[in-house]
Amino acid sequence: MDEVHRAGVALAGYLQEHLHGTEDFWLWVTYLGDPGCIFLLYFPLAYALHHQLGVTVLWQGVICEWLNLVFKWFLFGERPFWWVHESGLHDVYNLKQFPSTCETGPGSPSGHCMITGAALWPIIMFCTDRLQRGMIRTLPLILYSLLMVGIAVSRLLILAHFPHQVVAGIFTGVLLGYFLQRNAPHDRSFAFFVRSSMCLLFGALLVYWGMSACGVDLSWSIHLASKWCMKTEWIRPETRPFSSVTRSAGNALGLGLALHCPLFRRLHTDTPSWRKRGICLLLSVLFLKLQQALPLPVSPPLLYYLLNFLRHCTCPLIVIILSPYIVRGLDSGTMQKRD
Repeated sequence: MDEVHRAGVALAGYLQEHLHGTEDFWLWVTYLGDPGCIFLLYFPLAYALHHQLGVTVLWQGVICEWLNLVFKWFLFGERPFWWVHESGLHDVYNLKQFPSTCETGPGSPSGHCMITGAALWPIIMFCTDRLQRGMIRTLPLILYSLLMVGIAVSRLLILAHFPHQVVAGIFTGVLLGYFLQRNAPHDRSFAFFVRSSMCLLFGALLVYWGMSACGVDLSWSIHLASKWCMKTEWIRPETRPFSSVTRSAGNALGLGLALHCPLFRRLHTDTPSWRKRGICLLLSVLFLKLQQALPLPVSPPLLYYLLNFLRHCTCPLIVIILSPYIVRGLDSGTMQKRD
């Protein structure tokens, strides 16, 4: 793989040279591909468009994030920002790191491409089905393709991935998006969501313990990232492998809590107007941003993972219950003042 990695590093150097001055734009694009945006942006947006679409998008993100972690554990993918140092080629290419560079998990396949690609696929199909026949029906797919290519380029530019990793991520994401969108749990029992959350959590632990028992050190990528990241503050705890596990498991349980909340049927008895949907979307994004801005203690790690799990349990509740409840209350108050 050394020749493949060398070619990938050379391509990253070419991109950094020819895209110099546009780094802020590409950092924004890589943010749009962050799996965290599925829970903070794409899920609220999809839920505003159609309730079942929102559930599908969230479920796609939950399952694909877990699968991406397991794939990474088994594939042992290097990342350019540490490989270029370990291989002794840093002085040859003189590459630059960025605040979003220092991911601590293995690199293959790209989670930004795979997880976001899978989660956005139902939105693209939803929009395509509702557009008139003709060229305009291809517009969502064209925008999706441009976004995926943009995310891939951004990941190469900032030294987070090699080319084969982003290609594998896009390919896997499209396949999972296509096949999983038919299996979203719209009418499942609360026990199903509890079991799913526990399976995601303890399934990852079993894989971790099993591979560790076989002599595999799954923290190797964390050590390399910490060793070669330019600035220690760029190493974010949310990029740790078990951060994604607790995020997925928390959202799975939170989805069950939201769909089986006593308020759910009262808040979704009719189809809301586009004005109400827009207000719900804005409130959801605002509350989620505020929630994510709350700092969590990095140590001890067990406390961080527990709090991260609980924080993400509330994400579906904010979008499905809290925001619609506030909008209904504001609407009822407005109607009473008119009377």
